[in-house]
Amino acid sequence: MRKKILELLIPKPNVPITKKEKALSKLKILQQKTNASKAKLSQTQFELKNNKPLTFKSNKGKSESNREAYKRIQGENTKVIKGMLDKATEKKANGGRIGRRFGGDTMPKRKTNVQKIKETFAPKKKNLSPKQMKIAKLAGNPNKIDGADFKKLRNR
Repeated sequence: MRKKILELLIPKPNVPITKKEKALSKLKILQQKTNASKAKLSQTQFELKNNKPLTFKSNKGKSESNREAYKRIQGENTKVIKGMLDKATEKKANGGRIGRRFGGDTMPKRKTNVQKIKETFAPKKKNLSPKQMKIAKLAGNPNKIDGADFKKLRNR
């Protein structure tokens, strides 16, 4: 059941194999072309009869030779290549956020390698516990336990 539905939905290609089939396919193509040209002719006759502008205008004039086409294409290509070279040599960024590291100006600046080395080998700052803070506040620097604090403790 399913296969039959799929066969109906998916078109099979019509590839002529024998000489007869090939001739028939060419005949069908030519018939379609003549039908199209008949319709075009009748449309033009109608427009001439009713004084309307022509839909299918005739191609009067000289056709382009190979040499002329080559020159035209070369001219177009040189314009495009020149534009690309100008754009490449121009030191201007294109696009929204090009050149912005870490998402733009709002983010903090990136640390240099020297700053990272200084931070890793610098003496560590220890956070004091609440009990240690009480001792540090006794005398001297309140953020650090030093000799004055020990002296005060001994005198107690």
